[in-house]
Amino acid sequence: MNKFVTGISITGLIWFYGISMVSAEEHDEKRMLVVFDEELTEQEMLEAVLDAGGEMSEAYAEVDMASVEITSEEVAELREDSSVQLVEEDFIIKLSAQMEDWGIASTRVPSAWNSGFTGKGIKVAVIDSGISTHSDLEIAGGVSTVSYTSSYNDDEGHGTHVAGIIGARNNSFGVKGVAYETELYAVKAFNRDGEAYLSDLIEGIDWSIANGMDIINLSSGTQTSTRSFLNVVNKAYASGLLIVAAAGNDGAPDGLDDTVDFPARYASVIGVGAVDRYFGRASFSSTGPEVEVAAPGVDILSTYLDNQYAYMSGTSMATPYVTGQLALLKQAYPELTNDQLRQVLTDHTLDLGKAGRDPLFGYGFIQASSYLDPVELEKANPLTGMILSENSISGSPGLVRNVTATATYTDGANQNVTSEAVWTSSNPAVAEVTSGKVELKGYGTTTVTVTYKEQTAVIVVDVPLPQPEPNPMVKLEATNTSLIGKPGDILDITVKATYKNGQVQDVTEFADWSTANTSVATVMGGKVQFNGYGTTTITATYEGQSTMIVINSPEPQSQAAPKFQDVTSFYSPAVTYLVQRQITRGVSTTEFGVTQNIIRADAAIWLAMELGLNTETAKASGFTDVPERAIGAVNALKEAGIVGGKTTTRFGAYDTLTRGEVAIILQRAYKLSSDGSKLPFTDVSSKYSIAVGALVANDITDGLTPTKFGVSYPITRGQLAVFMYRLSELDN
Repeated sequence: MNKFVTGISITGLIWFYGISMVSAEEHDEKRMLVVFDEELTEQEMLEAVLDAGGEMSEAYAEVDMASVEITSEEVAELREDSSVQLVEEDFIIKLSAQMEDWGIASTRVPSAWNSGFTGKGIKVAVIDSGISTHSDLEIAGGVSTVSYTSSYNDDEGHGTHVAGIIGARNNSFGVKGVAYETELYAVKAFNRDGEAYLSDLIEGIDWSIANGMDIINLSSGTQTSTRSFLNVVNKAYASGLLIVAAAGNDGAPDGLDDTVDFPARYASVIGVGAVDRYFGRASFSSTGPEVEVAAPGVDILSTYLDNQYAYMSGTSMATPYVTGQLALLKQAYPELTNDQLRQVLTDHTLDLGKAGRDPLFGYGFIQASSYLDPVELEKANPLTGMILSENSISGSPGLVRNVTATATYTDGANQNVTSEAVWTSSNPAVAEVTSGKVELKGYGTTTVTVTYKEQTAVIVVDVPLPQPEPNPMVKLEATNTSLIGKPGDILDITVKATYKNGQVQDVTEFADWSTANTSVATVMGGKVQFNGYGTTTITATYEGQSTMIVINSPEPQSQAAPKFQDVTSFYSPAVTYLVQRQITRGVSTTEFGVTQNIIRADAAIWLAMELGLNTETAKASGFTDVPERAIGAVNALKEAGIVGGKTTTRFGAYDTLTRGEVAIILQRAYKLSSDGSKLPFTDVSSKYSIAVGALVANDITDGLTPTKFGVSYPITRGQLAVFMYRLSELDN
């Protein structure tokens, strides 16, 4: 066998458990488990694997499985073989335990000893890290399923501690096991790091079936279930074996979560929780409906490596207490089946927690007795069916429906088995299910299968796609109704469609674009190329609606300020200043746009030019909505720490600027200081007070009125021109 183990190292006596998945590239060989049809010989298994191109590491005849080394491509070919039922990836499982003996008395084991029941003649397979040679232990035999040694000697300590709890000898020294005359068999499936491949466990269970074991102790677990694992424990149980497994050490302090490990979750396995010496649930003990019984699991003294003894805690320690109790029971009642012995075990419990079975203690804390009284088992009352409160569910994603599962019996009795049944969804993307709670997740159809013992029922789940309501477009708008440029400029226009339901969609790249005069400008996908001087119009058409944009490419003019019709004497010096510095030309040859609100992209261009920032080498801002003409300016302003964006990716290029935002930007850009005077404005919050105070102190503005600055008002092109002109005067 070519086997290897990887995983987390165990330090001291703190034991970890779980699964470490081994990943591989598509063409690398992987360890896989193959489930064949029953009655296949080992040679037939080998031939099927070789035909697919793989290599068989080990065959487990009793459970019709094999461990193989095979690539992903070969797996696909192997799955085509009609004799192959299932191919699953092998993975690593770790031991369940923690650290650090009062359990014998608390479980009343001496009452069974007094009747002469000591586990004599009962074969127990301890599938663990092996069993170390110890003066307090007798090992009847065993096997190693790990790759690096053929010895079943324990090189980790966990298995030796477990074995001592079950069967440490009654030899007047050391400790005494629950069933001290059992035949202990060491099945070494875990390596020195407390890890095992699933295939190593399967081989150990296969060996236990073939060698006539009565009980298997599995003080280990994983949060992952596979069909291979389920199949092998079910076959072991069907062969008459009793399987006892640790519930796990993943318990939440409040005990409300369902955290029971596999294989303890399986119906064919007895799941064991841990209790302290005060009959309280150990805080680490996993909880859930699959916990069957509870046993001592805190500060348990038992055998250890190097002929020593150690205290340890964990559901790993509680599990061998139950295994030992079952060995006593099997000796006392040899005629009973494993099903019947399991019933006797649960009948001999001390009910803890809520009355009856509960997720913390199961049926209760195990209690031995003299086992001299005849066993009175419940009469056979087989299931006849299962009734669901709902057989079909239909709705929209987000709907949650609680379904109750009721088992019906031959005698007419009904039992609510919602929490005990196994619930599975064939497509979790459509619906997820947990203990009867069905949650619709996405559109489609699926089925939810409910299984309780041998009965199965199905719920049909339908989540139909919603029928869209008519949603016609009601408006088509361009972000700019006019553009001004010069030959060689390339400017962006965004066109947005507004629909009846209020949805707004950017349709720039889907619209049909045309221009009335290509010698002035051409357009493609919202990008306007200025070709010559003059005026023209560009039209964008989408879904039968159109919007028009005026394009103006004025002839170059002298440095003298143009005669804008909308510029009064108040704005004239500021407008003249900006035009002469070629910061802006106005919105047309006759209008500056004094009263028009300025958008953030244009304001960025004005400010970057006025400040003389390097717009060519500035670091990219990361904003995705900035038109090409303003990219350099926005990059430079952001790099200088003068402006930010609406979000990390949106600058808000076409949004208006408020007077409050401009105050903050200008105060940063010109490093203005306030004189600390109290402001007369009633609309200036603490967010804006320093910036507004700085503008007022430097005579940039007095506000809209003596008591109102207009913080939330959009700033116009004329107002920003005045602010920038007055700021330029500060340097003179």
